[in-house]
Amino acid sequence: MENHSNSEIIGSLSAPYINSLASSGALATNYDAVAHPSLPNYLALTGATTFGITSDCTTCWISAPSIADTLESSGSTWTAYQESMPYACYVGDSYPYVQKHDPFIYYNDIRTNPSRCQSHVVPYSQLATDLQSTSTTPSFSFITPNACNDMHDCSVATGDAWLQQQVPAILNSPAFTTQHSLLALTWDEDDFTSTNQVATIFVGSYVKPGSTSATGYNHYSLVRTIEAARGLSTLTSNDAAAAPMSDMFATSNASLNACITTQLAPSLVSPQQVGATISLTASSTGCPNPLYEFWVLAPGATQYTLARQYSTSATFSWSTSGAVSGTYRINVWARDASSQGTYSNGFGSWDAYNASLTYTLTDPPPAGSCTAVSDSALPARGAMIGLTATFTTVAIGCGTPQYEFWILSPGAGLYALAQPYSSNATLTWNTASNGPGVYRINVWVRDASSSGAHSNAWGSWDAYDASVTYKLALGCPDVSVSTSPSGSTTHGTQVVITASAPGCANPQYEFWILSPGASLYTLVQAYGSGATLIWSTGSDGAGVYRINVWVRDASSAGKYGNAYGTWDAYHAGSTIYLS
Repeated sequence: MENHSNSEIIGSLSAPYINSLASSGALATNYDAVAHPSLPNYLALTGATTFGITSDCTTCWISAPSIADTLESSGSTWTAYQESMPYACYVGDSYPYVQKHDPFIYYNDIRTNPSRCQSHVVPYSQLATDLQSTSTTPSFSFITPNACNDMHDCSVATGDAWLQQQVPAILNSPAFTTQHSLLALTWDEDDFTSTNQVATIFVGSYVKPGSTSATGYNHYSLVRTIEAARGLSTLTSNDAAAAPMSDMFATSNASLNACITTQLAPSLVSPQQVGATISLTASSTGCPNPLYEFWVLAPGATQYTLARQYSTSATFSWSTSGAVSGTYRINVWARDASSQGTYSNGFGSWDAYNASLTYTLTDPPPAGSCTAVSDSALPARGAMIGLTATFTTVAIGCGTPQYEFWILSPGAGLYALAQPYSSNATLTWNTASNGPGVYRINVWVRDASSSGAHSNAWGSWDAYDASVTYKLALGCPDVSVSTSPSGSTTHGTQVVITASAPGCANPQYEFWILSPGASLYTLVQAYGSGATLIWSTGSDGAGVYRINVWVRDASSAGKYGNAYGTWDAYHAGSTIYLS
Protein backbone atom coordinates (compact mmCIF):
# COMPACT_ATOMS: atom_id res chain seq x y z
CA MET A 1 0.00 0.00 0.00
CA GLU A 2 1.06 3.62 -0.37
CA ASN A 3 2.00 6.88 1.35
CA HIS A 4 0.27 6.76 4.73
CA SER A 5 1.75 6.71 8.19
CA ASN A 6 0.91 4.22 10.90
CA SER A 7 -1.22 6.82 12.71
CA GLU A 8 -3.29 7.46 9.58
CA ILE A 9 -4.22 3.77 9.31
CA ILE A 10 -4.30 2.12 12.72
CA GLY A 11 -7.37 3.31 14.62
CA SER A 12 -8.74 5.15 11.58
CA LEU A 13 -12.50 5.00 11.07
CA SER A 14 -11.77 5.02 7.33
CA ALA A 15 -9.96 1.68 7.57
CA PRO A 16 -12.25 -0.74 9.45
CA TYR A 17 -11.14 -3.81 7.49
CA ILE A 18 -7.42 -3.13 7.90
CA ASN A 19 -7.93 -2.66 11.62
CA SER A 20 -9.83 -5.94 11.79
CA LEU A 21 -6.80 -7.64 10.20
CA ALA A 22 -4.56 -5.99 12.79
CA SER A 23 -6.85 -7.23 15.57
CA SER A 24 -6.95 -10.80 14.29
CA GLY A 25 -3.27 -10.93 13.29
CA ALA A 26 -0.06 -9.33 14.55
CA LEU A 27 0.76 -5.61 14.25
CA ALA A 28 4.27 -4.14 14.19
CA THR A 29 3.88 -0.75 15.92
CA ASN A 30 7.50 0.40 15.47
CA TYR A 31 8.08 -0.39 11.80
CA ASP A 32 9.75 2.17 9.51
CA ALA A 33 10.13 2.52 5.78
CA VAL A 34 13.72 3.17 4.68
CA ALA A 35 13.51 6.07 2.22
CA HIS A 36 11.46 8.54 0.21
CA PRO A 37 9.88 8.46 -2.38
CA SER A 38 8.22 5.18 -3.43
CA LEU A 39 10.72 3.38 -5.69
CA PRO A 40 13.65 3.08 -3.24
CA ASN A 41 11.33 1.39 -0.74
CA TYR A 42 10.07 -1.10 -3.31
CA LEU A 43 13.66 -1.91 -4.22
CA ALA A 44 14.53 -2.34 -0.54
CA LEU A 45 11.69 -4.86 -0.20
CA THR A 46 12.99 -6.90 -3.14
CA GLY A 47 16.73 -6.25 -3.26
CA ALA A 48 17.55 -5.39 0.39
CA THR A 49 19.01 -2.04 -0.69
CA THR A 50 17.87 1.15 -2.37
CA PHE A 51 20.81 0.89 -4.82
CA GLY A 52 21.44 4.59 -4.17
CA ILE A 53 18.23 5.56 -5.99
CA THR A 54 16.48 8.63 -4.53
CA SER A 55 13.72 9.25 -7.09
CA ASP A 56 10.89 7.49 -8.92
CA CYS A 57 13.02 7.13 -12.05
CA THR A 58 11.72 4.92 -14.85
CA THR A 59 14.96 3.99 -16.65
CA CYS A 60 17.31 3.47 -13.70
CA TRP A 61 17.82 -0.20 -14.48
CA ILE A 62 19.58 -2.42 -11.95
CA SER A 63 22.21 -5.09 -12.61
CA ALA A 64 22.13 -6.81 -9.24
CA PRO A 65 20.42 -9.85 -7.69
CA SER A 66 17.01 -9.64 -6.09
CA ILE A 67 14.92 -11.94 -3.92
CA ALA A 68 13.63 -13.44 -7.17
CA ASP A 69 17.10 -14.89 -7.78
CA THR A 70 17.51 -16.38 -4.31
CA LEU A 71 14.00 -17.84 -4.46
CA GLU A 72 14.69 -19.54 -7.78
CA SER A 73 18.11 -20.80 -6.71
CA SER A 74 16.51 -22.44 -3.66
CA GLY A 75 13.82 -24.13 -5.74
CA SER A 76 11.05 -21.75 -4.66
CA THR A 77 8.63 -20.06 -7.05
CA TRP A 78 7.62 -16.39 -7.23
CA THR A 79 5.25 -14.06 -9.06
CA ALA A 80 4.69 -10.29 -8.95
CA TYR A 81 1.00 -9.43 -9.45
CA GLN A 82 0.48 -5.85 -10.67
CA GLU A 83 -3.03 -4.45 -10.76
CA SER A 84 -4.01 -2.66 -14.02
CA MET A 85 -0.81 -3.77 -15.78
CA PRO A 86 -1.75 -3.95 -19.51
CA TYR A 87 0.03 -7.25 -20.06
CA ALA A 88 2.83 -9.34 -18.58
CA CYS A 89 6.27 -7.70 -18.43
CA TYR A 90 4.89 -4.30 -19.46
CA VAL A 91 7.53 -1.57 -19.33
CA GLY A 92 6.38 2.02 -18.71
CA ASP A 93 3.32 3.70 -17.20
CA SER A 94 -0.28 2.97 -18.17
CA TYR A 95 -2.32 4.68 -15.49
CA PRO A 96 -3.53 3.56 -13.02
CA TYR A 97 -0.61 1.11 -13.37
CA VAL A 98 2.64 2.92 -12.57
CA GLN A 99 6.07 1.40 -13.11
CA LYS A 100 7.61 2.88 -9.96
CA HIS A 101 5.42 0.52 -7.90
CA ASP A 102 6.65 -2.55 -9.83
CA PRO A 103 10.21 -3.17 -8.58
CA PHE A 104 10.89 -6.39 -10.47
CA ILE A 105 10.73 -4.65 -13.86
CA TYR A 106 13.84 -2.65 -12.84
CA TYR A 107 16.09 -5.72 -12.53
CA ASN A 108 17.93 -6.35 -15.80
CA ASP A 109 18.05 -10.12 -15.38
CA ILE A 110 14.25 -10.14 -15.25
CA ARG A 111 13.20 -7.38 -17.66
CA THR A 112 15.58 -8.38 -20.47
CA ASN A 113 14.69 -12.08 -20.22
CA PRO A 114 11.29 -12.17 -21.96
CA SER A 115 10.28 -15.69 -20.95
CA ARG A 116 11.24 -15.14 -17.32
CA CYS A 117 9.66 -11.70 -17.15
CA GLN A 118 6.39 -12.66 -18.85
CA SER A 119 5.88 -15.67 -16.61
CA HIS A 120 6.71 -13.85 -13.36
CA VAL A 121 5.65 -10.18 -13.69
CA VAL A 122 1.99 -10.40 -14.57
CA PRO A 123 -1.33 -8.55 -14.32
CA TYR A 124 -3.08 -8.89 -10.96
CA SER A 125 -6.03 -10.64 -12.65
CA GLN A 126 -3.84 -13.76 -12.90
CA LEU A 127 -3.86 -14.19 -9.11
CA ALA A 128 -7.43 -15.51 -8.94
CA THR A 129 -6.48 -18.38 -11.25
CA ASP A 130 -3.19 -19.11 -9.46
CA LEU A 131 -4.92 -19.29 -6.06
CA GLN A 132 -7.11 -22.19 -7.18
CA SER A 133 -4.55 -24.80 -6.07
CA THR A 134 -1.37 -25.05 -4.04
CA SER A 135 0.53 -26.22 -7.12
CA THR A 136 -0.20 -22.97 -8.99
CA THR A 137 0.20 -20.62 -6.02
CA PRO A 138 3.80 -19.29 -5.92
CA SER A 139 5.99 -19.73 -2.86
CA PHE A 140 6.36 -15.93 -2.80
CA SER A 141 3.83 -13.44 -4.18
CA PHE A 142 4.34 -9.67 -4.42
CA ILE A 143 1.01 -7.88 -4.88
CA THR A 144 0.76 -4.21 -5.88
CA PRO A 145 -2.68 -2.54 -6.18
CA ASN A 146 -3.04 0.20 -8.78
CA ALA A 147 -2.36 3.85 -7.97
CA CYS A 148 -5.89 4.41 -6.72
CA ASN A 149 -6.52 1.23 -4.76
CA ASP A 150 -3.12 1.45 -3.02
CA MET A 151 -4.19 4.82 -1.45
CA HIS A 152 -1.59 6.81 -3.43
CA ASP A 153 -4.11 8.79 -5.46
CA CYS A 154 -7.33 7.81 -3.68
CA SER A 155 -8.53 7.76 -0.11
CA VAL A 156 -7.75 5.43 2.78
CA ALA A 157 -11.36 4.25 2.58
CA THR A 158 -10.87 3.27 -1.08
CA GLY A 159 -7.82 1.17 -0.26
CA ASP A 160 -9.57 -0.40 2.73
CA ALA A 161 -12.56 -1.37 0.58
CA TRP A 162 -10.25 -2.89 -2.03
CA LEU A 163 -8.46 -4.99 0.59
CA GLN A 164 -11.80 -6.15 1.98
CA GLN A 165 -12.75 -7.39 -1.48
CA GLN A 166 -9.41 -9.08 -2.27
CA VAL A 167 -7.82 -10.41 0.92
CA PRO A 168 -10.51 -13.00 1.83
CA ALA A 169 -9.85 -14.83 -1.45
CA ILE A 170 -6.19 -15.14 -0.43
CA LEU A 171 -6.88 -16.25 3.14
CA ASN A 172 -9.47 -18.81 1.98
CA SER A 173 -7.25 -20.26 -0.77
CA PRO A 174 -5.76 -23.77 -0.53
CA ALA A 175 -2.34 -22.22 0.11
CA PHE A 176 -3.65 -20.84 3.41
CA THR A 177 -6.10 -23.59 4.34
CA THR A 178 -3.79 -26.55 3.64
CA GLN A 179 -0.27 -25.09 4.02
CA HIS A 180 1.79 -22.83 6.27
CA SER A 181 1.29 -19.42 4.66
CA LEU A 182 1.80 -15.79 5.67
CA LEU A 183 0.18 -12.59 4.41
CA ALA A 184 2.26 -9.47 5.12
CA LEU A 185 0.51 -6.12 4.58
CA THR A 186 2.73 -3.04 4.58
CA TRP A 187 3.07 0.49 3.19
CA ASP A 188 6.00 1.68 1.07
CA GLU A 189 6.42 4.96 3.02
CA ASP A 190 4.48 7.42 5.11
CA ASP A 191 3.37 10.90 4.03
CA PHE A 192 6.95 12.25 3.94
CA THR A 193 7.54 12.72 7.67
CA SER A 194 10.98 12.36 9.21
CA THR A 195 10.04 9.21 11.15
CA ASN A 196 8.65 7.39 8.09
CA GLN A 197 6.73 4.99 10.36
CA VAL A 198 4.20 2.76 8.60
CA ALA A 199 1.79 0.01 9.59
CA THR A 200 2.80 -3.61 8.98
CA ILE A 201 0.41 -6.47 9.69
CA PHE A 202 0.96 -10.24 9.61
CA VAL A 203 -1.94 -12.69 9.12
CA GLY A 204 -1.54 -16.45 8.70
CA SER A 205 0.14 -19.54 10.07
CA TYR A 206 1.43 -19.31 13.66
CA VAL A 207 0.93 -15.55 13.82
CA LYS A 208 0.09 -14.41 17.36
CA PRO A 209 -3.57 -13.35 17.06
CA GLY A 210 -4.33 -9.89 18.39
CA SER A 211 -0.70 -9.21 19.28
CA THR A 212 1.54 -6.18 18.80
CA SER A 213 5.31 -5.84 18.58
CA ALA A 214 7.12 -2.65 19.60
CA THR A 215 10.46 -3.98 18.35
CA GLY A 216 12.15 -1.63 15.91
CA TYR A 217 11.75 -3.10 12.42
CA ASN A 218 11.99 -1.83 8.86
CA HIS A 219 11.67 -3.12 5.29
CA TYR A 220 14.94 -5.04 5.62
CA SER A 221 13.47 -6.87 8.62
CA LEU A 222 10.55 -8.01 6.47
CA VAL A 223 12.96 -9.22 3.78
CA ARG A 224 14.96 -11.12 6.42
CA THR A 225 11.76 -12.72 7.76
CA ILE A 226 10.87 -14.00 4.29
CA GLU A 227 14.40 -15.28 3.78
CA ALA A 228 14.32 -17.13 7.10
CA ALA A 229 10.95 -18.71 6.34
CA ARG A 230 12.02 -19.85 2.86
CA GLY A 231 15.58 -20.81 3.81
CA LEU A 232 17.13 -18.20 1.50
CA SER A 233 20.57 -16.64 1.60
CA THR A 234 20.74 -12.92 2.34
CA LEU A 235 21.24 -10.34 -0.42
CA THR A 236 23.16 -7.48 1.23
CA SER A 237 24.53 -6.37 4.56
CA ASN A 238 21.16 -4.69 5.23
CA ASP A 239 19.08 -7.85 5.43
CA ALA A 240 22.01 -9.81 6.88
CA ALA A 241 22.09 -7.38 9.83
CA ALA A 242 18.30 -7.31 10.26
CA ALA A 243 16.61 -9.68 12.66
CA PRO A 244 13.59 -11.73 11.52
CA MET A 245 10.31 -10.48 12.94
CA SER A 246 10.03 -13.63 15.05
CA ASP A 247 8.09 -12.06 17.94
CA MET A 248 5.12 -11.70 15.57
CA PHE A 249 4.76 -15.50 15.64
CA ALA A 250 3.53 -17.82 18.35
CA THR A 251 6.01 -20.61 17.60
CA SER A 252 9.58 -21.17 16.44
CA ASN A 253 10.79 -21.24 12.87
CA ALA A 254 11.47 -24.96 13.19
CA SER A 255 7.78 -25.67 13.78
CA LEU A 256 6.77 -23.12 11.18
CA ASN A 257 8.95 -24.88 8.63
CA ALA A 258 7.70 -28.42 9.29
CA CYS A 259 6.50 -30.29 6.21
CA ILE A 260 2.71 -30.51 6.04
CA THR A 261 2.13 -32.92 3.16
CA THR A 262 4.24 -35.00 0.83
CA GLN A 263 3.48 -36.56 -2.55
CA LEU A 264 5.22 -39.23 -4.63
CA ALA A 265 5.28 -39.73 -8.40
CA PRO A 266 6.97 -42.51 -10.41
CA SER A 267 8.78 -41.83 -13.69
CA LEU A 268 7.20 -44.91 -15.31
CA VAL A 269 3.56 -45.90 -14.93
CA SER A 270 2.78 -49.18 -13.22
CA PRO A 271 3.08 -52.00 -14.17
CA GLN A 272 6.69 -52.47 -15.33
CA GLN A 273 8.76 -55.58 -15.86
CA VAL A 274 11.16 -56.85 -13.24
CA GLY A 275 14.57 -55.34 -13.99
CA ALA A 276 13.29 -51.85 -14.76
CA THR A 277 14.73 -48.83 -12.95
CA ILE A 278 11.99 -46.50 -11.73
CA SER A 279 12.69 -42.96 -10.52
CA LEU A 280 10.43 -42.06 -7.59
CA THR A 281 10.22 -38.29 -7.07
CA ALA A 282 8.78 -36.76 -3.92
CA SER A 283 7.47 -33.27 -3.30
CA SER A 284 6.27 -31.55 -0.15
CA THR A 285 4.44 -28.50 1.14
CA GLY A 286 5.16 -26.26 4.09
CA CYS A 287 8.91 -26.84 4.38
CA PRO A 288 11.54 -24.77 2.55
CA ASN A 289 14.35 -27.35 2.99
CA PRO A 290 12.78 -30.81 2.83
CA LEU A 291 14.62 -34.08 3.42
CA TYR A 292 13.22 -37.36 2.09
CA GLU A 293 13.51 -41.00 3.18
CA PHE A 294 12.14 -43.91 1.12
CA TRP A 295 10.77 -47.27 2.29
CA VAL A 296 9.53 -50.28 0.27
CA LEU A 297 7.03 -52.96 1.32
CA ALA A 298 7.56 -56.09 -0.80
CA PRO A 299 4.69 -58.42 -1.88
CA GLY A 300 3.58 -60.57 1.06
CA ALA A 301 5.86 -58.71 3.53
CA THR A 302 4.55 -57.28 6.81
CA GLN A 303 7.37 -54.80 7.41
CA TYR A 304 8.85 -52.05 5.25
CA THR A 305 12.52 -52.12 4.24
CA LEU A 306 14.55 -48.91 4.24
CA ALA A 307 15.45 -48.19 0.62
CA ARG A 308 17.24 -44.86 1.08
CA GLN A 309 18.04 -42.80 4.17
CA TYR A 310 17.13 -39.11 4.55
CA SER A 311 18.68 -36.95 1.85
CA THR A 312 18.12 -33.57 0.24
CA SER A 313 17.48 -35.36 -3.07
CA ALA A 314 13.76 -35.68 -3.78
CA THR A 315 14.36 -38.55 -6.23
CA PHE A 316 15.07 -42.18 -5.41
CA SER A 317 16.23 -44.47 -8.23
CA TRP A 318 14.60 -47.82 -7.54
CA SER A 319 16.40 -50.68 -9.29
CA THR A 320 14.12 -53.73 -9.49
CA SER A 321 16.76 -56.10 -10.85
CA GLY A 322 16.42 -59.39 -8.96
CA ALA A 323 13.06 -58.41 -7.43
CA VAL A 324 10.12 -60.80 -7.40
CA SER A 325 7.01 -59.99 -9.40
CA GLY A 326 3.98 -58.67 -7.53
CA THR A 327 2.62 -55.46 -6.05
CA TYR A 328 4.88 -53.26 -3.91
CA ARG A 329 3.95 -50.32 -1.67
CA ILE A 330 6.25 -47.28 -1.55
CA ASN A 331 6.36 -45.02 1.52
CA VAL A 332 8.16 -41.67 1.55
CA TRP A 333 8.86 -39.71 4.73
CA ALA A 334 9.54 -35.96 4.65
CA ARG A 335 10.86 -33.56 7.25
CA ASP A 336 12.45 -30.13 7.09
CA ALA A 337 16.19 -29.88 7.64
CA SER A 338 15.45 -27.73 10.71
CA SER A 339 12.95 -30.25 12.14
CA GLN A 340 13.58 -33.24 14.37
CA GLY A 341 10.35 -34.74 13.10
CA THR A 342 6.79 -34.04 14.20
CA TYR A 343 6.07 -37.78 14.57
CA SER A 344 8.21 -40.87 15.20
CA ASN A 345 8.23 -44.63 15.75
CA GLY A 346 10.85 -47.31 16.33
CA PHE A 347 12.26 -46.79 12.83
CA GLY A 348 12.67 -43.00 12.74
CA SER A 349 10.87 -39.65 12.60
CA TRP A 350 9.00 -37.57 10.02
CA ASP A 351 6.89 -34.45 9.60
CA ALA A 352 4.68 -35.93 6.88
CA TYR A 353 4.51 -39.20 4.95
CA ASN A 354 2.77 -40.72 1.95
CA ALA A 355 2.32 -44.48 1.58
CA SER A 356 -0.43 -44.40 -1.04
CA LEU A 357 1.68 -45.48 -4.03
CA THR A 358 1.42 -49.14 -5.03
CA TYR A 359 3.54 -50.43 -7.89
CA THR A 360 3.28 -53.71 -9.76
CA LEU A 361 6.25 -55.56 -11.26
CA THR A 362 5.60 -58.25 -13.85
CA ASP A 363 7.80 -61.07 -15.09
CA PRO A 364 9.61 -60.33 -18.39
CA PRO A 365 7.91 -61.63 -21.55
CA PRO A 366 9.27 -64.70 -23.32
CA ALA A 367 12.47 -64.23 -25.30
CA GLY A 368 11.85 -62.73 -28.73
CA SER A 369 8.75 -60.74 -27.77
CA CYS A 370 8.56 -57.06 -28.64
CA THR A 371 9.17 -54.97 -25.54
CA ALA A 372 8.16 -51.50 -26.78
CA VAL A 373 6.91 -49.58 -29.80
CA SER A 374 6.83 -45.88 -30.68
CA ASP A 375 4.77 -44.03 -33.26
CA SER A 376 5.32 -40.74 -35.10
CA ALA A 377 3.19 -38.76 -37.57
CA LEU A 378 3.85 -36.76 -40.72
CA PRO A 379 2.66 -34.04 -40.98
CA ALA A 380 3.15 -33.74 -37.22
CA ARG A 381 0.18 -32.98 -34.95
CA GLY A 382 -2.53 -32.65 -37.57
CA ALA A 383 -3.61 -32.12 -41.16
CA MET A 384 -6.26 -30.54 -43.34
CA ILE A 385 -9.03 -32.98 -44.28
CA GLY A 386 -8.21 -34.50 -47.66
CA LEU A 387 -4.47 -34.70 -47.09
CA THR A 388 -2.69 -37.99 -46.47
CA ALA A 389 -1.22 -38.57 -43.01
CA THR A 390 1.57 -41.10 -42.52
CA PHE A 391 2.26 -42.87 -39.22
CA THR A 392 5.57 -44.68 -38.86
CA THR A 393 6.37 -47.06 -36.03
CA VAL A 394 9.55 -48.52 -34.54
CA ALA A 395 9.52 -51.70 -32.46
CA ILE A 396 12.11 -52.66 -29.84
CA GLY A 397 13.19 -56.10 -28.65
CA CYS A 398 11.89 -58.30 -31.48
CA GLY A 399 13.56 -59.55 -34.64
CA THR A 400 10.48 -59.89 -36.86
CA PRO A 401 7.92 -57.31 -35.75
CA GLN A 402 4.34 -57.29 -37.07
CA TYR A 403 2.22 -54.13 -36.76
CA GLU A 404 -1.51 -53.47 -36.44
CA PHE A 405 -3.06 -49.99 -36.52
CA TRP A 406 -6.25 -48.77 -34.86
CA ILE A 407 -7.95 -45.34 -34.94
CA LEU A 408 -10.28 -43.84 -32.32
CA SER A 409 -12.56 -41.22 -33.90
CA PRO A 410 -13.73 -38.10 -32.03
CA GLY A 411 -16.56 -39.02 -29.64
CA ALA A 412 -16.22 -42.77 -30.32
CA GLY A 413 -16.03 -45.32 -27.52
CA LEU A 414 -14.20 -48.02 -29.48
CA TYR A 415 -11.21 -48.06 -31.81
CA ALA A 416 -11.70 -49.07 -35.47
CA LEU A 417 -9.17 -51.34 -37.16
CA ALA A 418 -7.29 -49.34 -39.80
CA GLN A 419 -4.64 -51.86 -40.92
CA PRO A 420 -4.38 -55.50 -39.73
CA TYR A 421 -1.15 -57.19 -38.65
CA SER A 422 1.59 -57.14 -41.27
CA SER A 423 5.30 -56.41 -41.53
CA ASN A 424 4.47 -52.91 -42.81
CA ALA A 425 5.54 -50.43 -40.12
CA THR A 426 3.73 -47.55 -41.84
CA LEU A 427 0.06 -46.59 -41.96
CA THR A 428 -0.87 -44.28 -44.84
CA TRP A 429 -4.19 -42.68 -43.89
CA ASN A 430 -6.32 -40.96 -46.52
CA THR A 431 -8.34 -38.47 -44.46
CA ALA A 432 -10.78 -37.41 -47.21
CA SER A 433 -13.77 -39.28 -45.75
CA ASN A 434 -13.20 -38.25 -42.13
CA GLY A 435 -14.77 -35.41 -40.20
CA PRO A 436 -12.97 -32.71 -38.22
CA GLY A 437 -11.78 -33.37 -34.68
CA VAL A 438 -9.02 -35.05 -32.68
CA TYR A 439 -8.27 -38.70 -33.45
CA ARG A 440 -6.15 -41.12 -31.42
CA ILE A 441 -3.83 -43.59 -33.15
CA ASN A 442 -3.05 -46.92 -31.48
CA VAL A 443 -0.41 -49.26 -32.89
CA TRP A 444 0.02 -52.84 -31.69
CA VAL A 445 3.20 -54.82 -32.27
CA ARG A 446 4.11 -58.47 -31.77
CA ASP A 447 6.88 -60.65 -33.07
CA ALA A 448 6.02 -63.02 -35.92
CA SER A 449 6.87 -65.91 -33.57
CA SER A 450 4.73 -64.55 -30.71
CA SER A 451 1.05 -65.15 -30.05
CA GLY A 452 1.03 -61.92 -28.03
CA ALA A 453 2.03 -61.25 -24.44
CA HIS A 454 -1.29 -59.48 -23.81
CA SER A 455 -4.76 -59.72 -25.31
CA ASN A 456 -8.37 -58.59 -25.23
CA ALA A 457 -11.53 -59.39 -27.22
CA TRP A 458 -10.11 -57.65 -30.32
CA GLY A 459 -6.72 -59.34 -30.53
CA SER A 460 -3.29 -59.72 -28.96
CA TRP A 461 -0.03 -57.76 -28.78
CA ASP A 462 3.38 -57.74 -27.16
CA ALA A 463 3.50 -53.94 -26.80
CA TYR A 464 1.44 -50.94 -27.92
CA ASP A 465 1.57 -47.16 -28.26
CA ALA A 466 -1.66 -45.15 -28.08
CA SER A 467 -0.03 -41.83 -27.21
CA VAL A 468 -0.38 -40.15 -30.61
CA THR A 469 -3.35 -37.80 -31.11
CA TYR A 470 -4.03 -36.24 -34.50
CA LYS A 471 -6.18 -33.24 -35.39
CA LEU A 472 -8.12 -33.11 -38.66
CA ALA A 473 -9.47 -29.71 -39.67
CA LEU A 474 -11.45 -28.18 -42.53
CA GLY A 475 -8.68 -25.60 -42.88
CA CYS A 476 -5.13 -25.38 -41.63
CA PRO A 477 -5.00 -27.20 -38.23
CA ASP A 478 -2.14 -25.21 -36.73
CA VAL A 479 0.91 -23.05 -37.36
CA SER A 480 4.33 -22.84 -35.71
CA VAL A 481 6.62 -19.81 -35.64
CA SER A 482 10.37 -19.38 -35.14
CA THR A 483 12.49 -16.23 -35.00
CA SER A 484 16.14 -15.59 -35.76
CA PRO A 485 17.60 -14.19 -33.58
CA SER A 486 15.28 -15.56 -30.92
CA GLY A 487 14.29 -14.00 -27.61
CA SER A 488 16.16 -10.70 -27.71
CA THR A 489 18.41 -8.61 -29.91
CA THR A 490 19.60 -5.05 -30.31
CA HIS A 491 17.76 -2.24 -32.06
CA GLY A 492 18.54 -2.20 -35.79
CA THR A 493 19.19 -5.94 -36.11
CA GLN A 494 17.25 -7.71 -38.86
CA VAL A 495 14.85 -10.31 -37.45
CA VAL A 496 13.69 -13.21 -39.63
CA ILE A 497 10.30 -14.64 -38.65
CA THR A 498 9.46 -18.00 -40.23
CA ALA A 499 6.07 -19.73 -40.07
CA SER A 500 5.24 -23.34 -40.89
CA ALA A 501 1.88 -25.08 -41.42
CA PRO A 502 2.81 -28.55 -42.75
CA GLY A 503 -0.69 -29.94 -42.22
CA CYS A 504 -2.17 -27.45 -44.70
CA ALA A 505 -2.46 -28.04 -48.47
CA ASN A 506 -1.79 -24.47 -49.65
CA PRO A 507 -1.05 -22.32 -46.60
CA GLN A 508 -1.32 -18.53 -46.79
CA TYR A 509 0.34 -16.50 -44.02
CA GLU A 510 -0.36 -13.05 -42.54
CA PHE A 511 2.01 -11.36 -40.06
CA TRP A 512 1.08 -8.91 -37.27
CA ILE A 513 3.24 -7.20 -34.61
CA LEU A 514 2.18 -5.74 -31.23
CA SER A 515 4.52 -2.93 -30.21
CA PRO A 516 5.45 -2.18 -26.56
CA GLY A 517 2.64 -0.27 -24.86
CA ALA A 518 0.23 -0.77 -27.77
CA SER A 519 -3.20 -2.37 -27.36
CA LEU A 520 -3.69 -3.26 -31.05
CA TYR A 521 -1.56 -5.28 -33.43
CA THR A 522 -0.22 -3.70 -36.63
CA LEU A 523 -0.44 -5.59 -39.93
CA VAL A 524 3.08 -5.87 -41.36
CA GLN A 525 2.62 -8.45 -44.14
CA ALA A 526 -0.75 -9.35 -45.67
CA TYR A 527 -1.84 -12.86 -46.63
CA GLY A 528 0.41 -14.57 -49.16
CA SER A 529 2.20 -17.84 -49.74
CA GLY A 530 5.43 -16.45 -48.30
CA ALA A 531 6.14 -18.10 -44.94
CA THR A 532 8.86 -15.60 -43.97
CA LEU A 533 8.78 -12.02 -42.70
CA ILE A 534 11.99 -10.01 -42.83
CA TRP A 535 11.62 -7.40 -40.08
CA SER A 536 14.03 -4.48 -40.15
CA THR A 537 13.98 -3.10 -36.62
CA GLY A 538 15.86 0.14 -37.38
CA SER A 539 12.83 2.40 -36.86
CA ASP A 540 11.46 0.54 -33.83
CA GLY A 541 11.99 1.51 -30.19
CA ALA A 542 13.17 -0.62 -27.32
CA GLY A 543 10.85 -3.02 -25.56
CA VAL A 544 9.05 -6.35 -25.96
CA TYR A 545 7.29 -6.97 -29.28
CA ARG A 546 4.77 -9.80 -29.75
CA ILE A 547 4.54 -11.63 -33.09
CA ASN A 548 1.18 -12.98 -34.29
CA VAL A 549 0.98 -15.13 -37.43
CA TRP A 550 -2.35 -16.06 -39.01
CA VAL A 551 -2.63 -18.96 -41.44
CA ARG A 552 -5.44 -20.15 -43.67
CA ASP A 553 -5.55 -22.45 -46.65
CA ALA A 554 -5.90 -20.87 -50.08
CA SER A 555 -9.25 -22.68 -50.38
CA SER A 556 -10.49 -21.48 -46.99
CA ALA A 557 -12.32 -18.27 -46.15
CA GLY A 558 -11.07 -18.72 -42.59
CA LYS A 559 -12.66 -20.71 -39.77
CA TYR A 560 -12.44 -17.77 -37.36
CA GLY A 561 -12.52 -14.04 -37.74
CA ASN A 562 -12.74 -10.60 -36.20
CA ALA A 563 -12.95 -7.04 -37.45
CA TYR A 564 -9.42 -7.28 -38.83
CA GLY A 565 -9.67 -10.48 -40.87
CA THR A 566 -10.02 -14.25 -40.80
CA TRP A 567 -7.80 -17.25 -40.09
CA ASP A 568 -7.83 -21.02 -39.72
CA ALA A 569 -5.16 -21.05 -36.99
CA TYR A 570 -2.79 -18.57 -35.38
CA HIS A 571 0.33 -18.38 -33.24
CA ALA A 572 0.88 -15.36 -30.97
CA GLY A 573 3.35 -16.89 -28.55
CA SER A 574 6.60 -15.48 -29.94
CA THR A 575 8.16 -12.32 -28.51
CA ILE A 576 11.27 -10.32 -29.34
CA TYR A 577 12.91 -7.91 -26.90
CA LEU A 578 14.70 -5.02 -28.59
CA SER A 579 17.32 -3.26 -26.48
